[in-house]
Amino acid sequence: MTIWHHGPMDVARPERREDVLSALRVLAAEPLVLDGAGGDARWPGLTDAVHWLVDDTPWDLVDPITSIGTILRDDHEANAVREVVAAIISVSARQGSMSSDAAWFGDSGWREVRRTAADALTCLAR
Repeated sequence: MTIWHHGPMDVARPERREDVLSALRVLAAEPLVLDGAGGDARWPGLTDAVHWLVDDTPWDLVDPITSIGTILRDDHEANAVREVVAAIISVSARQGSMSSDAAWFGDSGWREVRRTAADALTCLAR
């Protein structure tokens, strides 16, 4: 059974929500500086963002709508986050977890990650 929530609601885990917002900010931004090994020199950086958005949530396995009330406020936020996670998984499938940040940033799907992250950030920041 699917439960649809249409109005905003408070979240039980505001600290996890802040991690998600931080991840979206990183993913939506241009990488400022890459280190000599092709890594994201920012903190937080790409690894942190992927960790907070995908590894610390079940969203790569379970629909984000299940996090309404804990991390997300409504189905609009769940829809926006679902798109970002799908874009990240797509890049990860091509690049793998061990490739450099530069390879991720250069991936053909990186523009979609940035676009969906910016859209989700706008949605969650309202």
